[in-house]
Amino acid sequence: MIDFVITWVDGSDPAWQKKRNQFCPGETEDAGTIRYRDWGLLRYWFRAVETFAPWVRRVYLVTDNQCPPWLNRAHPALVVADHRDFIPEKYLPAFSANPIELNLHRLEGLAEQFVFFNDDMFLLRPVRPENFFRKGLPVDDAILSPVIVSQKGDVGSIALNDMCLINSRFEKNRTIRQAPAKWFCPRYGSALLRTLCLMPWRHFPGFYNDHLPQPFLKSSYEEVWRMERDTLEEVCTHRFRDYQRDVNQWLIRYWQFAGNRFVPGSPGRGKDLNILSEDVAGHIRGQKSKMICVNDSARIQDFEQTRSRIEEAFRQLLPKRSEFEIT
Repeated sequence: MIDFVITWVDGSDPAWQKKRNQFCPGETEDAGTIRYRDWGLLRYWFRAVETFAPWVRRVYLVTDNQCPPWLNRAHPALVVADHRDFIPEKYLPAFSANPIELNLHRLEGLAEQFVFFNDDMFLLRPVRPENFFRKGLPVDDAILSPVIVSQKGDVGSIALNDMCLINSRFEKNRTIRQAPAKWFCPRYGSALLRTLCLMPWRHFPGFYNDHLPQPFLKSSYEEVWRMERDTLEEVCTHRFRDYQRDVNQWLIRYWQFAGNRFVPGSPGRGKDLNILSEDVAGHIRGQKSKMICVNDSARIQDFEQTRSRIEEAFRQLLPKRSEFEIT
């Protein structure tokens, strides 16, 4: 059994904006419009799931007291999970993704094997359960890659915090010796050179992040909470991102790597594209990868024109209304 989990927010909702403004720390990067901008593409995410992954057991839509008016809440495979349904009250309201994503294991009835999607990640081709889990383990690419922090307020600072915890609990050389075939797998292609170049260093320097739908074991979440409860509880009290003190859900992924709880997969299983990249729409229409992440950008000059171009590409790919839609 495999579940899909997607987090979604409509930052244009006046009621949600009012609540955020009550707690807003001021003009910070994490309080900006782009962090919560909805592209109006969620219905195509559901169409893609129905078309390309009909085998999924259940879909959890995680929201903050919001629900698209077109969504068929009576669909037997759909669970609309409000933050209050699974996040402890003492952490709410949460406007940072970190406390939301770090508590996903608390979703009622969630399967041991689940795939986490941001709302900018989409399926473009048919996928099978084996694309995400094999032998009960997540399919993922454990590629060593140094953490780079390019500026203040960079997510690299959070990744550094993740790695501090990983290196305090695991020994790199011992982990790799226990399962060398997982770390030096031909499926990694040229990316394997990153790992080879970083082998002389004693500690884990960081991991390559795909920015694609991420397979998780619920038990991995539970283990990290048992081992690092104090840190996770502090992070969950931060209503907005704290780049100096936060960890994020990458920590769970890295923990699965360091514990060898994964099966090697190809980093080419999906594509991570900036919305301003050339021919993103063509990539979608041409189904040039199984999965895609379409990253938002603060440099968009005409948002509506850009949004319409991407929506038209999804409409051409997935023109038929899904059973998740009532209108």
